Parts: sequence; C-alpha cells; structure tokens
Amino acid sequence: MLKKKTWTGFLLFTLIFMMTFPVWAGGGRDVLKGYDIVVGGWSGDYDVNTYKPTSEIEELELEWRKKIQRENGFTMRTKQIAGWGEMLDAIATSIMAGKPAAHAFWVQPDWAMALHRQGLLYPVSDSKAVNLKTSTGIIGRQVAYNQDVAQLFTFAGKQYAIGIGYGGSLHGAGIYFNKRLFREAGLDPDTPYNMQRDGTWNWENFLVLCKQLTRDRNNTGRIDTYAMSADLSTEILDQIVFSNGANYVDKDRNGNFVNASNRPEFIEALQFTIRLRNEGVMMPRPEGSNWDWYWPMFHDGHVAMMMEPEWRRGQLRDMTDDWGFVLFPKGPRARDYRFPNDENVLIIPAVFKPAEVDAILSAINLWHMPVTDDWKSGLYPWFRDRRAVDETMVMIRDPRYSAFRNFIMIPGFNRGEISGQMWWYDGEPAQLIESVSQNWNALIEDANTIER
Repeated sequence: MLKKKTWTGFLLFTLIFMMTFPVWAGGGRDVLKGYDIVVGGWSGDYDVNTYKPTSEIEELELEWRKKIQRENGFTMRTKQIAGWGEMLDAIATSIMAGKPAAHAFWVQPDWAMALHRQGLLYPVSDSKAVNLKTSTGIIGRQVAYNQDVAQLFTFAGKQYAIGIGYGGSLHGAGIYFNKRLFREAGLDPDTPYNMQRDGTWNWENFLVLCKQLTRDRNNTGRIDTYAMSADLSTEILDQIVFSNGANYVDKDRNGNFVNASNRPEFIEALQFTIRLRNEGVMMPRPEGSNWDWYWPMFHDGHVAMMMEPEWRRGQLRDMTDDWGFVLFPKGPRARDYRFPNDENVLIIPAVFKPAEVDAILSAINLWHMPVTDDWKSGLYPWFRDRRAVDETMVMIRDPRYSAFRNFIMIPGFNRGEISGQMWWYDGEPAQLIESVSQNWNALIEDANTIER
C-alpha cells in the first residue's frame, strides 16, 4: 500500500510567476499531506533535490515542483524501475505480488493494455480528485489530458490509463527532407514547408516532387539519388494510411474495436503506396543490408526524404546537410493534414485504496501543471530551422491533426503482414487486405471479448 512519510513541517516557498498559482489538486491540501509518491519508468530518475536543469523551462518546472511539495506537504519523484525490455515484466510481477515497484507507472499503450487484460489496473475514472476530461492546459491552473488516450482506455464506462498532453512521447510522424538534394534538383528547399502552409501539400503534388528528386546525377543511365527509400515499410504505410483519414483499427459507438482496413480510404492509401513503388521513386533495399539500412541513406544524403517519427531528430544532429520536417501530405479523402501518433500513458496499480489513488492522481496533476506556454524554445535546438517548430511541431501538438495508432491496442496485431508484402505484391490491394482480414478480425474479437 501507499505509505505516508513522517513529516515534521515544511517551509512556505513562493515562486513568482505572471499569475497566482493554486497549490491543490481537487481534494485540497490534506489529500496529499504526508505522502511520498514514486512514479516508475525506464528512462532515468528525477528528484527535485538532485536534478540539474538544462534549460529555462526545466528550471521553471523544478521550482514549481519544489513549491507544490513544500506547500502541500508531500514528496514525489520518478524512478527507473527497469530497462525498456524488462519494464513490463517488472511491473506485472510487482503488482501481482501486491507490492508494486511504484505508485504509478509510465508505460507504452500496448503494455497498459496487457496489464489491463490481467486485471492489474485501477479504474482512474473512479477517482474524483482530478478532472480527467480537461483537454486544454492553462499555466498553473489546468493540465491538458489526452482525450484520445481517455477514449481508447475506457472499457465498460471506466477509464484505466491517462495521457498528459499531446506530442510528449515524440511518436508523432512526418517527413524529414534534405534541403541540399531539393536545391540540386532545381527546387526551392522550402517547398515542402510552403506547400504545407498553402494547403497544396497533397498526394499528387508529392508524387511530382518525388519524380523530380529521383535523379541520375552523373548521366550514367543509373539512378543515384532517390526521393526516398523503400523502408521502413510499416512507417511508410502508417503515414500514408493516416494521411487519407484511414486507420487499421477503429472503435464503434459501443466502444468495441473494429477492423477498419477494408474501408475505401484504407484501400486507396495502400494503392498509393504501391504506386510510389511502381513509379520508381524509392531506393530498393541493398542486398545483404541490415533491417535499419534506410535511415543512414537519408543521413548520408542518398535519399531526399525519410518518413519517421519525431524522435528520429535526435540521430540527425550531426547530419552534414541541412534538413527540414513536415507532415505527410494529405490524401484525397482527408479534410486536413493527419498524422499517426501514440503516447506513453500513466497507469495506477489496482492494489491501492481509493484515498491513496486520490493522492496519487492529485500529485500527478500538480507535477505536470504547465508552468509556461513557451514550449518552442526547448525544441529549436533539435531542428535545423525554425519552421519545423513554428509550423510542423505546432500541428503535431494540436489534437486536430493527430490520430492514434489504435492497432497497438490489439495484442498480436501485426500490420507488417501487409506492409512486408506490398513491395512485391502483384494482385489488387483489396486482395492483400483480404488475405489478412480473417486473422485480424479474430484478434480484434478476442480483444473485445476480454473487455465485455
């Protein structure tokens, strides 16, 4: 159970912001007084007494977290429970033993689903300490809770996981593009930004650019620079599918998962993906190469574009050529730009009592309270130009453009069964989809049965 620590008093600490901050979370100060709360994860520890901030935003967060603990009489920290590969087993084992390794855990959504299926998660919506329906963050007053996560993790009217904001997990996907290769092909290197801004960034115009970027630069009769590579096939198909308003798995009005791959917008996306292959604008996989051969091809300037999640930017900081970042162009059935995304989520073990869960949620709510709206300054150093942040990252953090990768909620669901075949499949795309439908339907039905 969640143990209270011995508290001998606390110093009042006043952090001066542009406005007056509240220092409670739903239930008042007493709901937290005396508690020592640990949030588990796989990426390192955080303690307000030892953490060294690396930016102005982190300094503000640190001072705020010191303030809320002193004024509410509790302590809180994050702790690395295990490595990424061992994290799920460590959580499940500790909860089943009745001694969870932390009071809340950051986990991948598929891990949360697996834990829920074992009955190990507390229904957080049972607590009234925090309003989990708020989706807009307000400095010092309100945390933005991800409503896509809330909807996905609501079963039989109860919510079992929470998401904090949008875009925090760096999983939002888009296109990285090489400005030098655009320039050498006679194109303005800001063309993707300009078209994205002007609303002309669509499939057909994208294909035109791809043909211009696929070149025999040395006049040897052999293509030496391609628009993109033919991998990672799952990421390529994801971005094209979602850009057309489609999804692999959807939820119906009754909250059940349904197979969405047989809908016209999905079939059309698969057709366009295969068309890119047939147009010859993709670099084939070199014989004998590793599975991740594709991203060094972009890093080293052999392909002009790469379709990857936001986190890939961390591996491009030493890239010689300048690069930009945009969303994938919108498909004919999409009303606007749309990109695939998923977020890590917070879960609370089912072993805790209601009062303890109130304290855990109240602490989490205060801990993640926004302290500034200047999130951009922390991102500029990670990109080569401001437009990637001012335009593309603004959309990635806007829920209007984001679509959750629902398929990760279905244990055993492998969209690679399609993406792995599409580069050499000679039949109709609808037939390829049909070839996996029986298996996918069975997996989806199994997931629904567990939740009934």
